[in-house]
Amino acid sequence: MLKINEAMPEIKRLCLATENSHIAANAMLLTKIDVLSQRAEIENLTRAVKTLTEFVKQSMKTTKPKAKGNPDDDFPIMYEEDLVEVNHKISQDSRGIYTNSMRKFLRQGRLSRTIRLIFSEDILLNYNIDGNQKKKRLKDHEHLFRSLMNAIGQVEPTLPSEKVLFKAMRCVKNCAAKKKGKVDDDPLSVLSVEKS
Repeated sequence: MLKINEAMPEIKRLCLATENSHIAANAMLLTKIDVLSQRAEIENLTRAVKTLTEFVKQSMKTTKPKAKGNPDDDFPIMYEEDLVEVNHKISQDSRGIYTNSMRKFLRQGRLSRTIRLIFSEDILLNYNIDGNQKKKRLKDHEHLFRSLMNAIGQVEPTLPSEKVLFKAMRCVKNCAAKKKGKVDDDPLSVLSVEKS
């Protein structure tokens, strides 16, 4: 019996060592689980950042596409700076390319509607051909104006190009004035609320 009592502390020590090793193993497993969950979170965040980045890139493309070498991407001309830039891009060598590009847009329907594929409504409202009535002069952008006249001449060969452009711009301006008049007449139209 004495030998069993002498062996008891040894057994207790072995049990404690085994218990400590189990605690250490559990701690290591918990650490591994924590690391794996952090990796999963990082992967989810990485995917979310990729998705947002793609969304931003796509929205930038649709907002104002500008590709080098393709004149179709220069239209519609949204701002006065773009108007100046496109005018500078059009040279003697590229005039035909820009004329064909504008002609392609203008053939898609009535000129009074398709002119908006070339110029934004803002440009059309602030410019006229000769710069009359406190408007800016479209003829000042000589290269662009010549290409536009050539394109219009190919789409509407029976009428003078300037007269066709004048009518198209006049139509856009009339439509804008009607829209403005409707908004001014109906104060609830801004709120998109129907009158009772």
